[in-house]
Amino acid sequence: MLNAAQMAQIIALRRAIHERPERSGRETATIAAIRAFLEANTTLAVEDRSGWLLATHREGDGLPEIGFRAELDAIPVEGTEDGARHGCGHDGHAAILCGLALMLEGRRTGRNVHLIFQAAEETGEGGRQVCATWPEIAGLQAVYALHNIPGFPRNHILTRRGCFACASCGLVVRIQGRPAHAAYPAQGANPIELLSRLALETPKMIGDILGGEDRLLMRTLIGLRAGGENFGLSASEGTLCMTLRGHRQADIDALADRIRAAASAGCADAGMTCEFELRDVFPDTTNDDRVYDDAVARFRGAGLPVRELDEPMRWSEDFGWILQRAPGMYFGIGDGEDCPGLHTECFSFDDGIIPAALAALEALL
Repeated sequence: MLNAAQMAQIIALRRAIHERPERSGRETATIAAIRAFLEANTTLAVEDRSGWLLATHREGDGLPEIGFRAELDAIPVEGTEDGARHGCGHDGHAAILCGLALMLEGRRTGRNVHLIFQAAEETGEGGRQVCATWPEIAGLQAVYALHNIPGFPRNHILTRRGCFACASCGLVVRIQGRPAHAAYPAQGANPIELLSRLALETPKMIGDILGGEDRLLMRTLIGLRAGGENFGLSASEGTLCMTLRGHRQADIDALADRIRAAASAGCADAGMTCEFELRDVFPDTTNDDRVYDDAVARFRGAGLPVRELDEPMRWSEDFGWILQRAPGMYFGIGDGEDCPGLHTECFSFDDGIIPAALAALEALL
């Protein structure tokens, strides 16, 4: 573990990152601060990987390769064009991974260890970018990531076999009809009824897909916009936005296909056209059974309090992209039962959980 002086360094780094929050894909100052810290305090090989940072502790060719990943981006401040704040804990995750870098100095682990400082987690693009720009990730024997989680006992390790966090995506349905005088609506094609039916019929689609099986598949209505306030004009265009979320990517794909089919059929009947867009796509974050069993045994062997979650987290994590390329495990660190929720106005990362997080990472070494 780190000594008191090193721990003070990590906390100071976390607070410095906190004071310079940057939105997804714009983490230049954050990456520069982490690189400067690593080059000043470690002998790790540090590489800029087109928008993210890779730091490697190499002990020799032919040894097992493992990885640890942390995110760097802050969340947007609603109502501002460029405002950001660290309301999720990524500042803490980045600092924790820098703490692991300090712990690796002068140490023999019998493995080559890669530290992945990833950008753009909040948009779902960062994990995909890591996989695209570092093909060697497919050769890792294991890759790990963590997240602080409010509502659970402080410093407890939160684990789950299989799916840890849901898949999700934003689905946008745009329908173009034809305008008409409000006195003669039949002369036009008004999309409002079709959009409303799509919004109301998706729960039945979900029931048909699940067929009574007990797993999460849901849609959240985000926005419905059609027409305007001209009472002499029948609406001619509209947009429906939904978030689709579930334990399985296949279920989300099936629901999106059904919504597309219903919209297309309705437009064909009414002489309208439609188009669709997927945004903020996150795959399910599903742990590898072998890596999971090994990690939990290591946590328990280190005397760490481990709690297995009954259900996956409903929020999504783009670490799922990385888990599609390499076997790995995602886990949580409890923030305390009374800690404000992630992304809420009152949330701020608790430096007091850094030692527990580092103990968990040390166990995995």
